[in-house]
Amino acid sequence: MKKIKLIKDWKGHKIGAILEVDEDTYTEIKAAEACEDYDTELEAKLLKAQEESSKAAAKAAVDAVNEQLKTLNLGSKMVHIEVREKSDDDPMGGFLPDNSKSIKELSEDEVQYGFGRFCADVFKARDSGESETLKKSREKSDEMIRKSAGDGMVVGSDQEGGYLIFSAASQMLLKAGLENSVVRPRASRLTLATQILQLPYLRNDTHSAGTVYGGIGVYFDDELEAATASRPKLARIELKLKKMTALGYASEEWIKWSPVSLGAWLIPRFGEAIGWKEDLCFLTGSGGAQPLGIQNANCAVEIAGETAQTTDTFVLENITKMFSRLQVSKESSVAWIMNRTIFPQLPQLNVEVGAGGSAVFTTNIAGKPGQMIFGYPIVYTEKIPILGDAGSVMLTDISDYLIADDQTGPAIAQSIHMKFDYGQTAFRITKYIDGQNASAKAFTPYKGSDLSPVVKIAAI
Repeated sequence: MKKIKLIKDWKGHKIGAILEVDEDTYTEIKAAEACEDYDTELEAKLLKAQEESSKAAAKAAVDAVNEQLKTLNLGSKMVHIEVREKSDDDPMGGFLPDNSKSIKELSEDEVQYGFGRFCADVFKARDSGESETLKKSREKSDEMIRKSAGDGMVVGSDQEGGYLIFSAASQMLLKAGLENSVVRPRASRLTLATQILQLPYLRNDTHSAGTVYGGIGVYFDDELEAATASRPKLARIELKLKKMTALGYASEEWIKWSPVSLGAWLIPRFGEAIGWKEDLCFLTGSGGAQPLGIQNANCAVEIAGETAQTTDTFVLENITKMFSRLQVSKESSVAWIMNRTIFPQLPQLNVEVGAGGSAVFTTNIAGKPGQMIFGYPIVYTEKIPILGDAGSVMLTDISDYLIADDQTGPAIAQSIHMKFDYGQTAFRITKYIDGQNASAKAFTPYKGSDLSPVVKIAAI
């Protein structure tokens, strides 16, 4: 195997990328004058020199401060000096040499290259031990887990081992999932330092008795001779992190071939897979060992079909009744969530006028059909039931949904045993999440029918 540095773009790899290739590929790239030999010994010497230089600079800075302190009359005052590595602030965790960029300044190629190096180091750690960079990464992870432990109800790397993914790659994994997510971009999000969090809140689920927040009454002087004592009712929302695992495979040759290729494959694939699965749970999860989905929320209001409505249809009357039962806290987070099997019904929506009718969803088929109903966007997804089944259409204020994430972020581990005979390595990413609606029940107004941030159609 030969280690090279590209001096031209080559077959999808960017200029400056460092690759490890076989003899045939080396000959091909050399013939194309696209690379130069990479001096690994020089790289090791430079890294060692940089490390020694950093330590010397830190010591010199501390010595200079000490000299200045000697000239000051501090008496018996205590002086505390803390020295820490600049790499502690590195969003790449040290896997992109000499990085001084923030997360926003890093390119996708740089993050993918660093993540590929990180995964390659995780792969090698089982047989040849941790690299210095991976060891520092693990020590920082362990410290983060210890600090967040609190009462001991902490979730971190599991018993089989794992390395917390550095912040820049974690954000890219999340971004890859967000591109196809329905719930996460619109939901309310919390970051947990412990496995269980109980959130107290004032109950405000009914105004039917003329009171608010479960019992606060307000009176004019002439309504009562003596004001009736009132007090609010408290309730709790409990979030408990659940373990979610994604598994993918890469050949040993691929891992050795190039950190860029490995990172470019793993980040989007794992991100999209994790995003798809968690979105499915946030929409339809049954609770227990997984998040409680919006469709199964205790506060949901279900709208029945019309008396003479044909089976497997969705009509304008369904829409108007759903809209009338919606409770909104955040307008920008409200959406109609539908299975795409609903769409053929939409162009047929009409208002009856005598013996005829008037179309309300579209007036022609020349352009793209409208994607709004009563001012709220339509979001199509395969993750909810099809036309005719309960929950095939939901009108929901998604900001009422709470998502809890583990503050330590996802962790990665690898195993050569699952597909040893295929020469493949399994990479496993573990993430801890939970989710449920903040509203415990539908809201009963002073006058009128119950309202809810989750309104869904019944089976028709």
